[in-house]
Amino acid sequence: MSRQKASYKWMILFVATLSQACATFVTYGVGPLAAFWQRLYDLSQFQTGLLVSSVQIGPIFSMLLFGNWMDQYGERWLVGGGSILLGISMLFAYSADHYLYLTGVLLAAGVWYGTAQPGGSKAVVKWFPSHHRGLAMGIRQTGIPIGGAVALAALPLLFYQYGWHGAVLVQAAAAIGGGLLFFVFYREQSSSSEKKETFTLRQKIKGISQDKTLYPLFFVGVSMISLQMILVAHFMSYLTKAIKMDFASAGIMLSITLLGGMVGRIVLAWVSDYVYNGNRRTPLQVTVWIAAGLIIAISYIGFTLPFWLLTAVCFSLGFFAIGWFSLFIVLIAEKADDRFIGLTVSIALTLNQFAIVLAPIWFGLLVDWLRSYALAFSTVACFIACGGIWLKKSEFIHF
Repeated sequence: MSRQKASYKWMILFVATLSQACATFVTYGVGPLAAFWQRLYDLSQFQTGLLVSSVQIGPIFSMLLFGNWMDQYGERWLVGGGSILLGISMLFAYSADHYLYLTGVLLAAGVWYGTAQPGGSKAVVKWFPSHHRGLAMGIRQTGIPIGGAVALAALPLLFYQYGWHGAVLVQAAAAIGGGLLFFVFYREQSSSSEKKETFTLRQKIKGISQDKTLYPLFFVGVSMISLQMILVAHFMSYLTKAIKMDFASAGIMLSITLLGGMVGRIVLAWVSDYVYNGNRRTPLQVTVWIAAGLIIAISYIGFTLPFWLLTAVCFSLGFFAIGWFSLFIVLIAEKADDRFIGLTVSIALTLNQFAIVLAPIWFGLLVDWLRSYALAFSTVACFIACGGIWLKKSEFIHF
């Protein structure tokens, strides 16, 4: 890589991160806006939850196609165009005057969000050498919590100042701006295998399915993203009901957990680069097992801990239970066939997307059935620990 390309890759990283943040500003921003729409349209809790889920369901239907097209045509047009179309889709919400119409708009917006993650991840793999790739992926992944944090902070203020129409316009402008930025500054860097062989989507999926070394990685992804979404959806309820913490303190604890996750996405990826010399598997295994141990610990002894120590445990829990994602994405991309990187990442993210939608429901049913947060969290811990064991055993098995 020439010196000019070596320096330009950091511009690519900045653009990919900012574009991801702009797209996430839309999808995560549906949460606070749904609370306002609930009051405006007198929605039930189920209807309100469906609004939030709609934008998360969309990528399930699109990521495989977009990942396949990225392998054929590159990332620039798909990521940039996807973000712009995400913004345009939100513009249709501006005129929404009916619940079903609004739900359909959010479902369409989620479809276009399916370009962001696989495209940005593939861009990092193509532009960064192995010894910088983990750190670069970790930095790029901060676009998600940054975009979400800005949305949660800014959209309520925009709502009270300009109404929900103004908030939606800002969301649309952010997505369109992020897409245009990606168009202007991103440059394709074709891999040697790109565009030289033609495969149908079915042939590609069959080829990926035959690589059984990916199976434990897919399982780890599903199990860990389930834990991540359970924390986002249920951790405050656990703190208030099981530990008897007041709502404000529980909110602070959840924020500290999310902050730990943002730090973990960078630090764990950096460790894989500079301590493990590009080995992602070992730190991912350790991360999975520590996350399982911490969730059991906080379930059974959390109520005995002083506030300062509980704060440290929550930060550590977020560091591993949310910070794992960068290691996972870069390991998936590196283990994939060079011809199918975009599609392989998209398959992993599509499986994760099912867990994102279903895991909060599954955990809620577990708590109701077992009548215990501790037993429910223990079940989740066993589930994710199995992923770490499978990942460890796969080191010694050659398929």
